[in-house]
Amino acid sequence: MGFLDKLFGKKKEEVSPGGSTIYRYPSQDDRKLQLPEDAGTYLEEIEAHFDSIFPGRESFVYHELISDIVHIDVHIMKPTEKEPFYVVFTTGMSDKPMAVTHDVPKEQRRDYELAELFMFLPGSWDLGGEGTSAADIHPAHFWPIRMLKFLARFPHEYRTWLGYGHTIPNGPGYAPVDDSVSFGGAVLSGGTGPLCSMTAKDGRKINFYHLVPAYKEEIEYKLKYGMSALEKVFQEKDLPMVLAPRRPNLCPDFKEVLDG
Repeated sequence: MGFLDKLFGKKKEEVSPGGSTIYRYPSQDDRKLQLPEDAGTYLEEIEAHFDSIFPGRESFVYHELISDIVHIDVHIMKPTEKEPFYVVFTTGMSDKPMAVTHDVPKEQRRDYELAELFMFLPGSWDLGGEGTSAADIHPAHFWPIRMLKFLARFPHEYRTWLGYGHTIPNGPGYAPVDDSVSFGGAVLSGGTGPLCSMTAKDGRKINFYHLVPAYKEEIEYKLKYGMSALEKVFQEKDLPMVLAPRRPNLCPDFKEVLDG
């Protein structure tokens, strides 16, 4: 089953025991394709920013051929001998401001409107090279790219927003995001230092969020106790920064279902 094939229910808000707002969205199967009004507004600045953090890396881009609302590209920075992992990040999510809700005080919402996503993938991952298409990559290696593209477009498609601590289940049943793994959704964690955010030349703040594939119990733990509690678990149990597709569930004994 593909990542986040459906999000069922009426668009409404609920609050979890941990104080997290739970949003539910209707399927938009009947919505027509909406071509982007702008594309690449901050592309060169974001590329330069990541190049400054991870200098000297070869890179290439998965270019989106058909775009809906925003043009999402996924940039691949190849591993180095010193840092043997891929750096993967989106551009295009920040082409349009997200609809930041009342979760954030009105006077602060502008600082949360623009964002991009990133992940670190193992150096052994097969991501191809320049000119590679999705069809050329084995699904067991392509699903993180699909996840990044889906979530980068998600807030614009559903007129909502994504930010630190937001959790996204793969449908109401937490279906595996790919047949090769057991993750049932994702958590957005914050970056650190220059991976936290950047200020564009026009003065706009662009936030960067680390996309962490997560198990059902980890997501439900966050809904119960909040993101600070989940981050503490991640730190105490050494959640790897680089994706480990078969890492252990860090909240295996948590049995409550708060977003079923």
